[in-house]
Amino acid sequence: MEEFQTTDGRGKHNQVFTWLQQVFGQDHIPQFEINSFTLNVLERLAKRNLKQNKHAELVTKDRTQKTVEYSAEVERLSRITEQVGLPVSCMSQSGRMSLKTLASMALLLGTKDCSTSSLLLGIAEQNQALSAAVDANTEEKRLLSRLVVKTKKAQADASDLQRSLDGLQDQIALQTPQLKKNAQETDFVKLKCKEYEKSNRELEGYQSKAQLDSSIYHNSLVKKAEEVRLIEEKMKPMKRKLEGYHSLPPDISQAKVKVEEAKMQLEMLEKQLSVSIDTLHL
Repeated sequence: MEEFQTTDGRGKHNQVFTWLQQVFGQDHIPQFEINSFTLNVLERLAKRNLKQNKHAELVTKDRTQKTVEYSAEVERLSRITEQVGLPVSCMSQSGRMSLKTLASMALLLGTKDCSTSSLLLGIAEQNQALSAAVDANTEEKRLLSRLVVKTKKAQADASDLQRSLDGLQDQIALQTPQLKKNAQETDFVKLKCKEYEKSNRELEGYQSKAQLDSSIYHNSLVKKAEEVRLIEEKMKPMKRKLEGYHSLPPDISQAKVKVEEAKMQLEMLEKQLSVSIDTLHL
């Protein structure tokens, strides 16, 4: 059967029915419900079956060709051994085992014959395949090592995040009562603000009705207090100067007497100083 072609529903049914006839041959084809689902399933099975059949046919042809080649090689080797007087029937057990081993090696390596060059090429190909497998294995190990490192780092990060989460949950558990208390206090403050706003509006209404003087307002009082403070600062030097005048006597004659007394006291102090200096010189 040829490859399936893309056709309509009727053409697909004919192709599937033809494939079933080839599969069952003379046997009766089992009954099945004909709908789009079953036709699609059978079509996929038919395509896969045809593909496998083609692959098996190619493998069979290859095996047949190799069998012919190996048979020819056996005949050639038999002729050679017979020419040198060593037919297979006359070989020792060791020789036959060596020949069998050589044939098995040729089959294993997939060579076209048992010549030295073919065997060496087969061995070289196997070595290349082995080297490629070793390189791939090494690369896989490197990748696995990197993945292990990343996995460990991810696990450590996950542990840190879990600890942080646990800490945050503990903080939430500890702060929840305080937050509730703060919320209650906030509600209380909001209520007080509303009360103060209401009281402020009432006072403003009372102020407008009473027509109070603006000089008793808070801003005016603060400004006047600042002016008083500046005046007091300016008066401090004048007060200190006035206090100096308070120590003087009220009469000029008494002031002269005070001056004379001060002069006499000064002369006495000078005499005492002279006596003290003379005593030091002695």
